[in-house]
Amino acid sequence: MFNRRNLLKSSVATLSSIALPCLARSEPDARETIRLGQSAPITGSQAKIGIAFRDTANAVFAESNARGSAGRTIELVTLDDEDRPERTAVNVKLLASSHEVVGLFGFVGAGAHRAGPRGAQEERLPYIAPVSGASELRSSGAPWMYTLRASHIDELKYIARHTQQIGVERVGLVFEYNSQGWELRDTLTDMVEANKRTVAGISSIDHEGSKYSLPGAVSSILARQPQAIILGADYMASAGFVKAARQAGFTGMFYTLSTVGGRALMDQLGQLARGISVTQVVPFPWTRASPIGRSYHAFCEQHRLEFSFEGMEAYLAANLVVDAVKRLKQVSPARLADALDMLPERDFGGYFASLQTPRRAASARYVDLTVYSHDGKFIK
Repeated sequence: MFNRRNLLKSSVATLSSIALPCLARSEPDARETIRLGQSAPITGSQAKIGIAFRDTANAVFAESNARGSAGRTIELVTLDDEDRPERTAVNVKLLASSHEVVGLFGFVGAGAHRAGPRGAQEERLPYIAPVSGASELRSSGAPWMYTLRASHIDELKYIARHTQQIGVERVGLVFEYNSQGWELRDTLTDMVEANKRTVAGISSIDHEGSKYSLPGAVSSILARQPQAIILGADYMASAGFVKAARQAGFTGMFYTLSTVGGRALMDQLGQLARGISVTQVVPFPWTRASPIGRSYHAFCEQHRLEFSFEGMEAYLAANLVVDAVKRLKQVSPARLADALDMLPERDFGGYFASLQTPRRAASARYVDLTVYSHDGKFIK
């Protein structure tokens, strides 16, 4: 009798989990743990970015869990995608089914702006603070998209203003031939022509910066004699372009976006990285001059974390998630989305941050400019 009763209970539980997976995630859940899922490069060339974001977010959640301030334990499940979008798509399925997450958080790398949001829509999960500047995340109208950072268009506008201020009249652009690259191309063309300046060469390049696309892109852009060139392609392609352009005699300036001009690009270029200007979308992490800088420094020192732009972004995003979890009375994707929708802007000591949606965009998004120095550091 005992074995039959146990077998019956086991069968009912199994049938419930198979027959009603969507219902189990859509209905309010009274569990004490709220589980978030992340897909990021933990191995490979972009691993430093993925690991820095993951470790910082985990430290924020660990602090909240220890204090009990959010009312629930927050757990982050991170799966490695090796910076491959096809792996990101698989990871989303695993996070939703095997790990039963109620939201996707902090996606990093090539899958952050396509595979991630697409999977979030399919699984009906909030998509929170991806490390992506893709405008499609901000203008698509898709529900449950929550972005922290400025868009690539915001960064490109900043570069356009800066080059104009320092007297640069001829600006070139190298981009990847995809929707994101086309967006950069069209935005730069409109902005430069509106200010009666010259677009000095625009050319696409393939993802690897291969010998088939690289020579043509370099010769096409340099033939127009640009004073500055914006790198809008993948970091591997951008690194190949810089090397080839310098070898061809280009002595002008390079600018790049935050998602391109990270540590991986600089490691590829070595000494050729010196002088490249990089837009940033979070406060400079190596200073104590501001309240946010001091609080971030104290946090990193307590948890033995290295200072980085990725870490600063994760610190801000994870704290906003903690604020949203505090508002939850029941745990489900829909309840989490409601809490995120109602989340007000937070003052991090003079620096204000919020999770934006296509329906509620920030009035001003933070963008700043840094330069990569001769000793391998970002400086303002």
